[in-house]
Amino acid sequence: MLPVKDRIVTWYIQNVIIPRREIIDKPGFVITSFTEKNQITYLRELFIPEGLFELIERKIIQHYNREGKQVLYSAGKKFGYLYASISNFPTIKTCTKKEFTDFAYLLVRYIEGVYARQAKHKLEIENKLFTISFKDYIVCRHNGFGYIMTAGGIAGIWAYAVQNNSVEGVQIECQGRGDSRCFIICADEREIQKRSNSILSEKNLFAHKFDEIYKTMNEVRKTSYSKNSLKDLLDSNFFEYKRGILSYKNVRFFPVEAHILYLLEQEIIKLKNGEKHLFDICFEYGKILREIYGEKDYERFISDFFPALGFGDILFVDSDRSNKTIAAIYYPWTVFSEKSKYIIFRGLMSGIVSSSIGEKIEFRNFETHVGDYLTLIIKQ
Repeated sequence: MLPVKDRIVTWYIQNVIIPRREIIDKPGFVITSFTEKNQITYLRELFIPEGLFELIERKIIQHYNREGKQVLYSAGKKFGYLYASISNFPTIKTCTKKEFTDFAYLLVRYIEGVYARQAKHKLEIENKLFTISFKDYIVCRHNGFGYIMTAGGIAGIWAYAVQNNSVEGVQIECQGRGDSRCFIICADEREIQKRSNSILSEKNLFAHKFDEIYKTMNEVRKTSYSKNSLKDLLDSNFFEYKRGILSYKNVRFFPVEAHILYLLEQEIIKLKNGEKHLFDICFEYGKILREIYGEKDYERFISDFFPALGFGDILFVDSDRSNKTIAAIYYPWTVFSEKSKYIIFRGLMSGIVSSSIGEKIEFRNFETHVGDYLTLIIKQ
């Protein structure tokens, strides 16, 4: 049982802070906003089905073993570092020890309110050591891995916080492996080696500050085709929201800043045939998602569902069986958009459509248009 103070703070974050900060009433967009030192930051977020990351981790590790674990960890750590920087998190160099400790406490309470049922942490700032334990943390609670959002993501945030790219993260215990909790340690490699001989390392990290380009490209705009926001689907009981958890027919969705899909793709395609494997995995999960939905009207499902999750204003440009084309106007933009192949989105759409019509449809081609916003068009 958590201390009373922790439970109260977590409840306050779930029921007061998050509803104030999250913009979920605009079709096509999910935005988290907050003010720090008179600067307003808007982060473009997506709600991702937990099962998608579970499947990606499981399949990539099954096929590539340690090499697969490494790219997943690298994607997670790079994301954690970038997310902390674009969110303008304080570091040990920009604030006092008390300010740093207080911020870490509130961040853990936020993580507990959104990603886990319970969280306990310990800081040793002088030794650059951070440990945290969870109950029911996303993804790893089911598949026993957690390289993206657990070890990698948390290590990246901690590396930014202590301004040291050499600190790494390792998950010593995991509920998905039969332990009573998930337990992660973030520290320099020598400290981690005392507790684990299975260390992954990623030092090529980069910061990205929130700027006018990111703000403009992801600015909330009125959609022309998608009519339902996440709030609309919550109000109609299509989605359920309870104690910080968003779910659809018992499938959990979690919010995450949009860079994660780009970084995950970027790392996995480094593997031999990684692009094909990632597409096939997302195709498989698209079929699973359509089967959970249960109806065959895939155009309505995609046009209602994905805009509410933050993927932009989505429409079918051409529904002809031999030339299906989907456009996502206001698709989440990042500094990696120009080089992305949008494998995850194309794979998901391919699986959903294929499962609906009983015929294999693959969106292998794409084009992008960039002005003040990003438009992604995918084609057979």
